[in-house]
Amino acid sequence: MNFWDNWQKGDTLAVVDSDDGPITYSDLHARVDAAAADLAARGERRFGMLFMRNSAACLVAYLACLRARHVPLLLPDDLPQTLADALIAHYQPDWVMGASVDGDCLAGSGLKIMARTVDGAAAPAIAPELALLLSTSGSTGSPKLVRLSYKALQANASAISRYLAISTDDRALTVLPPYYSYGLSVINSHLAAGAALLVRDVSVLSPEFAASIQRHGVTSIAGVPYVYQMLYRTAFHKQELGSLRTLTQAGGRLDDRLTQAFGKIAAERGWKFFVMYGQTEATARISYVPPERLLEKVGSIGIAIPEGKISLDPDNGEILYHGPNVMMGYALQRADLALGDELLGTLRTGDIGYQDEEGYSFVTGRLKRFIKLAGNRIGMDEVEQQLQKELIVPVSAGGRDERLVIWLETADAALADTAKQFVATRFRLHHSLCRIRTVEQLPLLPTGKKDYSALMADA
Repeated sequence: MNFWDNWQKGDTLAVVDSDDGPITYSDLHARVDAAAADLAARGERRFGMLFMRNSAACLVAYLACLRARHVPLLLPDDLPQTLADALIAHYQPDWVMGASVDGDCLAGSGLKIMARTVDGAAAPAIAPELALLLSTSGSTGSPKLVRLSYKALQANASAISRYLAISTDDRALTVLPPYYSYGLSVINSHLAAGAALLVRDVSVLSPEFAASIQRHGVTSIAGVPYVYQMLYRTAFHKQELGSLRTLTQAGGRLDDRLTQAFGKIAAERGWKFFVMYGQTEATARISYVPPERLLEKVGSIGIAIPEGKISLDPDNGEILYHGPNVMMGYALQRADLALGDELLGTLRTGDIGYQDEEGYSFVTGRLKRFIKLAGNRIGMDEVEQQLQKELIVPVSAGGRDERLVIWLETADAALADTAKQFVATRFRLHHSLCRIRTVEQLPLLPTGKKDYSALMADA
């Protein structure tokens, strides 16, 4: 039984939306049933692209896809049109849905849906266990997708609701976007527990953020490191937030200073602060640090979530995760949607680390070249390739979870401004998260490859 088939019934509050107002679980059931019936009438087991933001309409459309067994790729509703068009051309979806789509309204949701004609030879049968597709790199429009099963969605929602002890009187504010695995896990885990969601897009820097918590009795918020940096900078914790009980953090490493600060703040305010670790490839969550152990285990990613297990590759120290929430594998083209489970419950995280004597895991580095910024995974090689194509100069990219650092081999200082603007637009990053440097010559290894260690030593 999947969590979307076993929701709480009746007049219990399910969703509060700034446009639609309060929605009970009975109302949500009715709207999802109507949308699912509409999808089913458009064809059996179709693949589509769902452009989303935090709203009741998008939530209904997502849940209707699960109920009707249509398979959606979740994407940001403000994805640049050129990137959206490239994905549509590459994956050839059977339908496209979103607020700005040129089509008719999906019953129960109100989002616009447009059917597309796809060559049958280009659209093989979809694997029966495939439920959902998510991008591996946030909102950059990369064609590399994560294939998630119905079992994985259910397992992760159940595990998260268990270790966070989510109950029917909890109410979560959707700080994170729903097309991002962490944001989606907040939605899934709260629905699994019969809790409520306050769905709205509100900046943590806006006065409306704290006002929303106070007005709607929000009990939990979830954030990536950047969110907690901003919350601390604005002295969010000093405001009157009587309903708040739980803070969760994932999407990259929170620096030790802020971990300690929020650990102490949480203890003083009677909150629970969960530092967590995960990947889209694990349907969001892999591990967490129990709040009562946080200040003892600063820097740790914690222990495995319920039903999961963490081990280390004895050859290179890579962190391996084993659990029912591991993805089926990647998709690089439409034909890959027909593939079955290729990983069989074991995920190589690409991170290296160690475990202490109590079984708490620590990440010390990465085998692959990517970093997480504001919750989005950014590939260094992709940044280099795109910038070199744009600027026609040699480029090296590196960084850590708090900053992307780019080196340009040029004497033209004006190119630094051009590069920063390009990165902000192409990779949807705030300019404060990116540092651009110009150098006379990029350092190279004897093999002729770029010497990233030398560059990062000067970062």
